[in-house]
Amino acid sequence: MALTTAVVIFARLVTTVALLAGSAQSLTVPSLSSISPAKISIGSSRLMGTSTTSSVSRTETTRIMFHDYDRPIVLIGCSSEGKEMKRLAKSFLEQYFPHMFFSSSTETLIHQASASTVSESVEQDQKIRSMANEMGGWPNFILLDFAELCTVDVESERTQRESEFVQLAKELYSQKGLLSIYINVETESGMSKNCASLKKRLENDVLLKYSDYELCIKNEGILPGSDSADELDGWEHIKWELARLVARARLEPATPGSKSPSVNTAHLTMGDNTFFLSLSFPKIEQVKPYVEEMCVDVDAMEYRTDLLDCRDSRFDLIYGMQQLRKYCRPHVIRVPALPSCGQMLEDVMPIVYTVRTQNQAGTYPDDQEGIAKMFDMLEWGLRAGVEVLDVESAWDKAKTDALLTRAEQRYSSQILGSHHVVGKEISTEEAVDLFQQCALDGRAHGAKVVLSIESEDKDRMAHQAALLSSSISSREGKAVIPNISLILGEVGRFSRVINLPFTPVTHESLPFKAAPGQLTASEIMAARVLTKIITTKRYAILGHNIAYSVSPQMQGSAFAAVRLPHQYGRADVKTVEEFVESNFFKDPAFGGCSVTIPHKQSIIPYVDVMSESASRIGSVNTLIVEEIVDGESDTVQRVVHGDNTDWKGIYNPLERKIGVRTDEDTSLEYALILGGGGTARAAAYAASKLGLKRIYYNRTPAKAQDLADSFGGTVVSSLEQGPSANDTSSEPRRSLGDVLPDGARIRVVISTLPASAEFVLPEWLLTAHQQPSLGPVIFDVNYKPYQTKLLTQAEEAGLYVVRGSEMLWEQGVGQFEAWTKRTAPYAVMKTVVLQNCLPQPEDPESFR
Repeated sequence: MALTTAVVIFARLVTTVALLAGSAQSLTVPSLSSISPAKISIGSSRLMGTSTTSSVSRTETTRIMFHDYDRPIVLIGCSSEGKEMKRLAKSFLEQYFPHMFFSSSTETLIHQASASTVSESVEQDQKIRSMANEMGGWPNFILLDFAELCTVDVESERTQRESEFVQLAKELYSQKGLLSIYINVETESGMSKNCASLKKRLENDVLLKYSDYELCIKNEGILPGSDSADELDGWEHIKWELARLVARARLEPATPGSKSPSVNTAHLTMGDNTFFLSLSFPKIEQVKPYVEEMCVDVDAMEYRTDLLDCRDSRFDLIYGMQQLRKYCRPHVIRVPALPSCGQMLEDVMPIVYTVRTQNQAGTYPDDQEGIAKMFDMLEWGLRAGVEVLDVESAWDKAKTDALLTRAEQRYSSQILGSHHVVGKEISTEEAVDLFQQCALDGRAHGAKVVLSIESEDKDRMAHQAALLSSSISSREGKAVIPNISLILGEVGRFSRVINLPFTPVTHESLPFKAAPGQLTASEIMAARVLTKIITTKRYAILGHNIAYSVSPQMQGSAFAAVRLPHQYGRADVKTVEEFVESNFFKDPAFGGCSVTIPHKQSIIPYVDVMSESASRIGSVNTLIVEEIVDGESDTVQRVVHGDNTDWKGIYNPLERKIGVRTDEDTSLEYALILGGGGTARAAAYAASKLGLKRIYYNRTPAKAQDLADSFGGTVVSSLEQGPSANDTSSEPRRSLGDVLPDGARIRVVISTLPASAEFVLPEWLLTAHQQPSLGPVIFDVNYKPYQTKLLTQAEEAGLYVVRGSEMLWEQGVGQFEAWTKRTAPYAVMKTVVLQNCLPQPEDPESFR
């Protein structure tokens, strides 16, 4: 089927216009000079209710308040007999902070507002307020479970205590700015009549008003599901959803136009050859039989709320999204990982949340009442922690501004501005206008414009308009965002092939399509390969004596997972000159390579453009080849970029565990870096980005001093707590204990020493803190052997550890995304690395 469609598309392509040099980006478009900015009047649609030149003034929005959040989490709601709120808090701490959970009493980490005696209630409230006033408090929970009020028999006391609960909720949310999650337990699920009545009365004015996120629970909390074999169908998934919401809240916010790689970069989420599947079932349960096959081909699911029977129920819509994620979890392949309190959620299917109105090719009413309700529904999507929120650009500017302001201040969702032209054909100039409109005054992370045409001769118009809009934005200094360009109906099938970013698709297994003309991801990829929109690129790892390298298996598996036809091999050469003179390097199909020892420095003279990290570290571990069109000569030029992702392989795991210090000058937290080679330089660079002060130790002091000169910091000659009693040197020698100021602590130890050195740390470094969780994180960059002597020592002391295998797949993810301009299939790459790095016992006895 995919090949048949590709042949049809290819025939259409031949009869229209050839693709220059096999690139869809080179399709002929009107020149910029023919469309002046004056001809592009942003906001031309009649649906906006304002003039085309009007704009809504707004104050500068603040940075998302929950990024790297490190204060108590408030759970607010009304539990059933299943005591859902307290159980959720306990399970979260047990999963993500086991050192603290098992070494402390529950009461020191979970603080529940009391409804017992007046004196006890006042005392507990004071403790909660005191904790909320202080900075820190992570990972404590504050529970405002209004079900506690139902245990108070005296009505006057219950009324007074309710008032105090409400006031406390208001203070924690509005004044203290704590992250608050509404645990919305369905009233029919084991809840008493009094509690159900209380919840219904307080929901709008308290439970929703004083919370940002929402987790919906039916009967999962009261069924014996926590120990059942089918745990994904019950309580386990609810616990997972809480972890996902906290992770989404703490995520770095997306910046429109930014190409800096992160979990939340729109140019990767909506990158080249990414697809989202448009679901059109009236009941979300109907999706379940098809999920396993669908997850193989797509990067996100579109949750079309306007097509669902339950579309006017906030609880049912949010719960339905939770169900969709649950169905997808066992089958996701192509998705990135979501950092979650030092761990990674690798089974999160991103959701595009859409409320499509009748005027925009959807079904939701677009009268005044309907549009007001639509904006409420969009906020429900934010509360559910969606990855991408589709915001139609045609509606009331004041309501749109309010929605975007709230999204920017309190959520990490990416905004996709959209517009559909239904039933009429417009000009290219008007289409460019719509792309600019969908940028939402620079606040959208992506723009989607869908046009109608009368003839196939214009099936490239949306694509042309997208390119022109990007050019205008670049020329005017605006954010350049992914532009999704499509044509409605069967006549627009070709537009879906040439649109590279975030294409909506259907799937072969589904009984019907969400829209006429939709293709499957397999059909589109086959057509792109056949028409040479996608050409096979060749990559390799460049080094010497590299038969041991896992990179070919890791990157090859990643290419296969996302259906890219690229190849990855080994370039084992003694000198860089052999490589750059080879046919492999000169081949137009050469897309880049990984670089390892001994060539990370010697490759630099052959790099055209160095990244900031590669320049600072002084080595290159990644080559990226780009072909760009020279505007003056109108010729295609090959540009070789040099980057360093080694530091990201160190930074990412540590950032997830310890966060980033915002003021290095006043910080008393240090990174101890062991070794003096190229990886030590990457470690020093990563430590500086984490806001940690640096201390270096190496057997060759001159190499350690080079690190200090390049990245700042202090060199020590020993790791002793004080002056060495056996030190007979005539020159002054500084020990680690000598240079640490009072109150300072070693936050991380990064060892770049070879595993064969069998290095271990002095005992005082491991036991300097009463709680192991407060001790240093031990990072050993070696990935073979999997278990070094240093890691064994650290684990026996109860310290957190990071292995070199994690660094390997993290830096590999960075390389993949730089080459492909899309998100990497994180779990695929991690699995391949572990399969090659984990010890392979000869028999089961070795496990004992």
